[in-house]
Amino acid sequence: MNDKLRNAISFMTILMGTACACAQAVSLDTPSAAPTYNRYLELADSARYYISKENWSEAARCTRDALRLEPANPGNPMLFSNLGLAAGMEGKIGEAMQCFEIALSRAPKSVPVLTSKAKIQIKAVDTEGAMETLDTILDIDSVSEWPLQTRGLLRMRKEDYKGAFEDFKALTKAFPKNSWGPGGMAKCMEIQGYLSEAAGYYSDAISRTKPGDDDRVEFQLGLIENLGHTGKLSEALAIAKGAIEEQPHDGRLYLLRGWIKKLLLIYREAEADKKLALDYGVDYQTVERFFPEKR
Repeated sequence: MNDKLRNAISFMTILMGTACACAQAVSLDTPSAAPTYNRYLELADSARYYISKENWSEAARCTRDALRLEPANPGNPMLFSNLGLAAGMEGKIGEAMQCFEIALSRAPKSVPVLTSKAKIQIKAVDTEGAMETLDTILDIDSVSEWPLQTRGLLRMRKEDYKGAFEDFKALTKAFPKNSWGPGGMAKCMEIQGYLSEAAGYYSDAISRTKPGDDDRVEFQLGLIENLGHTGKLSEALAIAKGAIEEQPHDGRLYLLRGWIKKLLLIYREAEADKKLALDYGVDYQTVERFFPEKR
């Protein structure tokens, strides 16, 4: 028995306490079996509810109570996964990884369990571990949406633009409503200097979003700056105008509109937009990137 599995089993024993004795009593006492199982389901549902509300402590409490009631239930891998997610989101990374080890020892190819594990590895800034977990998921299901998107973003962060582009390309094809497929391809192209290609991908990404979406603003900002760098100033100005109508309190949009106006030599309006950007909370360092102080 390897150390990881031994530690996982030890952790499970501590967690469950006297659950095995209770389970045996329930199995022998048939009249109480149905109420116990119903309570198990209620607790599992409550845990899922608390997870949806990001109430991690209550989610963990309900999950532990459910596991104590039904320690041999075949649905427990998901409960251990939920317990790992709750622990990890509270910063208890070691405890979370032990929960995932238990879950995966029973369901080694469970995409939901592996996905929760990857999320906590990312939270713990364990990029290499997360990449390994995401690779495992995509070996099982090559078109799983969140793993494809996340691996693409991590590959891009590691400057593996070819690998990231392939992930975003697969995401674009498999999920027509996912904006990060073309949005990710745009950023990969842009970083490598292919600005014209990037503009087309940004437009595709924006078309997959709705006004008010956070991602929509990110892609609008990317496209406006892209068009500014390629000299398509009138088009950039029109997109900035439309974006500000949708998000009138986003200072970054005023900053880029001001920058475009500066390039068009409309200096007074450019300065007014610069002031609006600062008023809406854009930091001076970002503003100076587009409006460098004269030395």
